[in-house]
Amino acid sequence: MPSNRLSVRGHFVSVGEFFIMSQARKQNSIGFPPGMLGDAPLRMPVVGEAEGWIAVEKPAGVGVREYPWDAGVPDMDTALNKQLQAEKPELVKRGATLFGSAYYLDPAISGVGLFAKNRESLTELKNLVGSAELRYRFLFVTKARAAGGVRVVAADAPLLPHNTKPKMIPSTAKGKKTKTEFKLLSESKLGWALWEATTAFLRPHQIRAHAAVHELSILGDVLYGGPEAPLLSELLPNKRTSGIRFPVFSDLALHLREVTLPVEGEASSGAVSLRAELPRHFRVMLQRMQLTDPDEKPPES
Repeated sequence: MPSNRLSVRGHFVSVGEFFIMSQARKQNSIGFPPGMLGDAPLRMPVVGEAEGWIAVEKPAGVGVREYPWDAGVPDMDTALNKQLQAEKPELVKRGATLFGSAYYLDPAISGVGLFAKNRESLTELKNLVGSAELRYRFLFVTKARAAGGVRVVAADAPLLPHNTKPKMIPSTAKGKKTKTEFKLLSESKLGWALWEATTAFLRPHQIRAHAAVHELSILGDVLYGGPEAPLLSELLPNKRTSGIRFPVFSDLALHLREVTLPVEGEASSGAVSLRAELPRHFRVMLQRMQLTDPDEKPPES
């Protein structure tokens, strides 16, 4: 039977041992110099940490590990271990002996990145991932449906890698089983909608592929037929600014908001939530589209 506990270096971690940061985001972060994860320097806020692992807010455009579909994309496994080998103080002080990502996340997706800090914890995290004991919650933007449309969708199409393209396709004959649950969170008169996607076993491109199957293709997802981002002039027709003719968003509008990790504790509360804030430009887009995120306060004007 799979355990609902995470053992780190020979002892079990309780909820009280977790370090979840919300106030001092800038002070508790990990930095990457120019050229390591892109041309510009990056600092990623730490959203949770224990003796054996660390979770950060990963921006879009950065991979978590090497993957055949992501050739040429810088990844955090490589960058973290290079800095650890170079004895960067902010990594050494965390007691890490190596870094390894717990799960694969598309580089185009922003949100929670979870990394083990030693080999034993990496094995345990991967076992939890493989046993479907983590819970993933995503937010994404798509076109609004017609009035009276469904607000909850269960997707269970088996997925198979495409023969020539870096994408997943549904295949009942050869695809691998997986399940995604979609829930409508907000819809605006401007023709856009904010949805939540949850799953317990995350396959590559799963959210994107399942959303496309159910005609919920994600904004900015060219690979799966997603809609283009609207121009500011379409959302703010009465406002004149220098940027009015530019798209309101330039990335894939998909964010891994929360990962729930099982730990030792009572059956009803033996888990910890690792939560990544929406990127500022994502929050501004929601504001422009008049969409409400239940977890966020409206950004300041």
